Amino acid sequence: MINFSLKNLNPVLGLDIGYQTLKLVQVNHNKNGASLVGAIEIPLEEKILDRDKFRNKADTANLIKEAIKNAKPKSISARQIVSALPETFVFSKTVQMPKMTDKEYLVAIPNEIADFLPISINDVYFDYQILVAHPDEPLNDILVVATPKRLVDDFVEMAQLAGLELVALETKPLAVGRAIIGDKNKEGSLVIHIGSEYSRIAIWDDGNLKLTTTVNTGQNQLMDSLGFTGKIENKEVKITEINEKDIAVPLNNIVEETINAIKYYSNRGYKPKPISRIMLCGSGVLINGLDRMIEKEVKIKTEIEKIKLIDKATLDPQYIAAFGLALRKEEE
Repeated sequence: MINFSLKNLNPVLGLDIGYQTLKLVQVNHNKNGASLVGAIEIPLEEKILDRDKFRNKADTANLIKEAIKNAKPKSISARQIVSALPETFVFSKTVQMPKMTDKEYLVAIPNEIADFLPISINDVYFDYQILVAHPDEPLNDILVVATPKRLVDDFVEMAQLAGLELVALETKPLAVGRAIIGDKNKEGSLVIHIGSEYSRIAIWDDGNLKLTTTVNTGQNQLMDSLGFTGKIENKEVKITEINEKDIAVPLNNIVEETINAIKYYSNRGYKPKPISRIMLCGSGVLINGLDRMIEKEVKIKTEIEKIKLIDKATLDPQYIAAFGLALRKEEE
């Protein structure tokens, strides 16, 4: 949602910096869809981000340069980056405001969000997106996203050290939705992106993002609840002789927030479409059977998403955010 240069965005590198891995994806676009140029997931020995800054911009730049060379099936050639803002450094809030012009919103929003920010409004960059324009009232539901200026400036400098150009920063729910919802899907859908430490829940209706929320539960908490009895085989965590009760406490955090989000969305005045499916992605969904457990509790059809490209390549669920970032177009 924070744009720097939106000219000639083809091709771009989708960069997803997580707690435990760094993921890069580049695709080629054509009228029939996207084909894979290269993708890579790099384990991180230590966290890249610390509070509102990069721990070491030069080391991160070198890591990205090396990853670009080793991407498969081909090395990455893109020189422009679209990246996602990490949840712990993003302050987001949905607010209801009178309908205004863009210029009026740029003046009014800082006053609207100043009280909920943990730092001064002068120390953040912010952007906004209208989620819902109420048809019968002069009101808009607006998603406002703010992030520390220091972090954004570090992103820009890190990209320059890597010999690249940062052209946009956005939230992961937007990137994930671009990857698996698209603008042609008109039904009501809920996306749960389960990362290492956090899960992001987003509801889409008529191809547009309507609601987002975050849960402080991810793959690590789910695996901890199993007592590390799961084992990784072929990139999938196989749970053997595990009762669902073993995973119930952390999973319930995700399920409860999902149910609450659906209730809030369903009671909106603009007559939203019912949620017809739940779509799972992120590293946490590699826990075998997680889709079945969520479907049982929420009682909505739940499936794990994978990306199928026109060249018959596939990307596993943990790549979906990076893939969505790589799909970014200049008109957004």
